Amino acid sequence: MKILIISPSVMGSKGGVATVVNALINGDAKTRGYKMKHLVTHKEGSVIKRVFFFLHSVCSLIIQRNVDLAHIHVCCDGSFYRKSLLAFINRIKGIPVIMHVHGCDFDRFYNNSPKFAQKIIKGTFKKSKKVLVLSSSWNDFFRDYILENNSGNLEILQNGVTVDLIESSLVSKVALQNFLFLGRLCQRKGVYDLLESINILVNQQNRKNLVFYLAGDGEIFEVEKIIEKYHLQKNVIILGWIDEVQRKQHFNNCCTVLLPSYSEGLPMALLEAMAHGKVIISTNVGGIPELVNEGENGFLIEPGGISTLAERIVHVHDHPHEMEQISINNRKKIHKDYNLETLNERLYAIYSASALN
Repeated sequence: MKILIISPSVMGSKGGVATVVNALINGDAKTRGYKMKHLVTHKEGSVIKRVFFFLHSVCSLIIQRNVDLAHIHVCCDGSFYRKSLLAFINRIKGIPVIMHVHGCDFDRFYNNSPKFAQKIIKGTFKKSKKVLVLSSSWNDFFRDYILENNSGNLEILQNGVTVDLIESSLVSKVALQNFLFLGRLCQRKGVYDLLESINILVNQQNRKNLVFYLAGDGEIFEVEKIIEKYHLQKNVIILGWIDEVQRKQHFNNCCTVLLPSYSEGLPMALLEAMAHGKVIISTNVGGIPELVNEGENGFLIEPGGISTLAERIVHVHDHPHEMEQISINNRKKIHKDYNLETLNERLYAIYSASALN
C-alpha cells in the first residue's frame, strides 16, 4: 500500500510534528507492506519563498500517481487552510484522506473563526475517512464541535517514542537540584511564569543551589533581560535549541523536566522525558493530564500558577526517595502505553481500514 505523508519539512524543523513525521517515515512501514512517500508543504523562509514552495507542493500533488491513501498532518491557522486545499485535491482524485490533528489550540482557532470558515473546517473533517487526535480531551472537542453527531471517523492516536532506543537514566541525588525546560521560549509555553517562580526560589527563599536549563529557541533576548533583572545568571542557563544527542546529555544531568504551558496537544518533550525516567512538572492542559497522573508521574498545576510551580519545584528537590519511585513509574508507563512500535501497529490498521472502506 502506498501512503502519501503530507506535512511540513522534517529537515531541521524544531517541534513535535516534525518528530512524529520523521519517526513515521523512517520507521518499519516498509517491512509491514507500506511504502511511504513524503510531500513537504512548508519550509521556513520569506513569505514569497513559502508561497512558491506551497504552490509547488500543490502542483506535485496534482500530478502524483499511484497513491492509495493520503495521511495529512495538520495544525491550526494557516496550516489548516493549506492542508484543507490538499485534502480537497486528494478527494477530487479519489484518494482517501486521514487528517491527523496536532494543533495545541485548535479550539481557539475554531471558536475565533467566522461562520463561513467554521463551515470549511467542519466540512474538511467530516469528509475525511479518519480524523486522528492526540488525547481524550481533543476527542471530546472534535466530537462535540467539529464533527457534531457524525463522529464515526474520529479516533485517538497518541504520540509515542521508540522506547528500545532510549537509555533510561536514573534519578540521582546530585541531579535533584537540576531542572530542564524543553520548549520554545515564549509566553504560551510558560517560560515567563517559570522565571518568576525561580525569582521566588532564589531571591526570596534563598534556594541558590537550584539550577534551571532552558532548552529552546524563541524569545531569547526577552528571557535574558528578565534573568539579568532578577540577577539569576548563576541559576538559569539558556541552552538554545538542542538536538537529540544534547537532550540525552541533559536528561542524564537533570531530575525534572518543566513545561508550564498554557495550551498543548500531547508534547513529545514530555514523552521523551518520561521514557528517560524524568519527573514531570507541567500544567493540566490538552493531553497532559492523561499522560501525567498527579503524584504518580509528576505534578500538575494550573497555567499561570507561579507560586504553586515554585512549591512543586521545592517538593521535588526535598523528596529524593519519592522522585526515585516516580522515575520508575514513568519509564514503565511509556513502555506500556506510549511505545511507538505498538502505536504504529494501530496506525497501519487504520491505513488498511481507511483505504479499503
